[in-house]
Amino acid sequence: MEIVLYGIPVSVFVAKARIALDFKGLEYDEVEPPGGYGSAAYRAIVPAGSVPGLTLDGASFHGSNAIVELIEELHPDPPLLPAAPHARALTRALLDFHDNRLEAAARALFPLVKREWREEPDAVIAGVAAIESALARLEDLVRPRPFHLEETPTIADMAYPASIQMAEMLAAELERPLSPPPMIDEWRRAAAEIPAVARSLGIAGEAMELWLAQFR
Repeated sequence: MEIVLYGIPVSVFVAKARIALDFKGLEYDEVEPPGGYGSAAYRAIVPAGSVPGLTLDGASFHGSNAIVELIEELHPDPPLLPAAPHARALTRALLDFHDNRLEAAARALFPLVKREWREEPDAVIAGVAAIESALARLEDLVRPRPFHLEETPTIADMAYPASIQMAEMLAAELERPLSPPPMIDEWRRAAAEIPAVARSLGIAGEAMELWLAQFR
């Protein structure tokens, strides 16, 4: 089975798909979209033009959660999703919160970094506050032991460390240091020790530092 992951190193959604592939021990090639994501050349491969994209023996897929579930169905061991239906629903809900609350709040800081952000103190304060609000709400959703479903990590546990790292780096660049709640910090550190997660944290962290450096 020939697997190609299309993405850019700074993307935490790409990190999610990469973590799934690495956690399963699958062999794959990772390449950046030809011509950049959204380009005609890339849309000829992955019609959505978004990242991550995945081709599997030539068939293309998009959407990080759809890619994760495809990988899970084709290669169920070790599991990325729990077996019990209610636990699977909780895991999917936690992924949805990651994608639409935490990652979205962190991503909203990218345009500020690219502008003269010191001239927009209210926007900076509001942007970092939105991340802090998402992390505070996350405390109501997760009771790590050490993972959200006790001893066995799921893709929901593994998705968060890269986004929290991204949020911390963006906030620090805007001179508004971010401190996750202690329980959330302990949870993400436990997940960060998983080799597949640690590898993507390194890739995403290095890429983020290079991206930030161009605006200093």
